[in-house]
Amino acid sequence: MTKHLLFLTVLFFFLFSTANADFYTWEDESGVTHITDYPPPQTSSPKSVQIHKNESDNASIAQNEDASKNQRKPDVTLFTKNDCKDCDKAREFLQSQNISFTEYNMDTDSNAVARRKDIDDSEDVPFAIINRSHVYGFSETVYNKTLKLFP
Repeated sequence: MTKHLLFLTVLFFFLFSTANADFYTWEDESGVTHITDYPPPQTSSPKSVQIHKNESDNASIAQNEDASKNQRKPDVTLFTKNDCKDCDKAREFLQSQNISFTEYNMDTDSNAVARRKDIDDSEDVPFAIINRSHVYGFSETVYNKTLKLFP
């Protein structure tokens, strides 16, 4: 009896996982039509690609589109101080990526110090808030990962 139950459970798992799969229909350079469960290889340049998604995925598609919009326009706040080389690097990096950001200089703006104290008690700079993620210091790799701008 347990073998039958185990078999049915495994069978149900495999059937359910294939029911939610995406299928790609694409035509390669020589005109051959391919129907696969994986996207066309990046080395080839397909003439046309169609993605057939499960209708129950419509909600997740909308969420992914919203997330991709957020990735294109990240919300960035940068806390800096005067005579800070890493602050200059962080500012230059964000400008080079054409990312708009709000900068608060903690040496010249007392409101910036108060805003920072609301977040944490540290005064280390540069300090960035990128899409609700706190980034202490400056590292181009960390900023790229947080911004989802992989080089």
